[in-house]
Amino acid sequence: MSTLSTTRTAARDLLATLGTASATEWRTCFSSNGSEEPTGIAPVCPDEDHEEDDGSVYDCCAEPVIECGSYPMAAYLAALLNADRGAA
Repeated sequence: MSTLSTTRTAARDLLATLGTASATEWRTCFSSNGSEEPTGIAPVCPDEDHEEDDGSVYDCCAEPVIECGSYPMAAYLAALLNADRGAA
């Protein structure tokens, strides 16, 4: 198994322990660090009243919210997780 496959499996297993399904769609979000850019990632909010372009995290939003430190890293991780959605 390649390092990438091993890492993907480990991340999928960790997210499962946090209650996040492998088919979860991810987005960038504003976490608690107060930055002007969305530097965290979180599952896409299932509430139909939560606008897709709103990067805020509300009570209706699913956990986990993961701080990534910068917008480019958050966007990259969300894209990687989305690319792996549903992969076994």
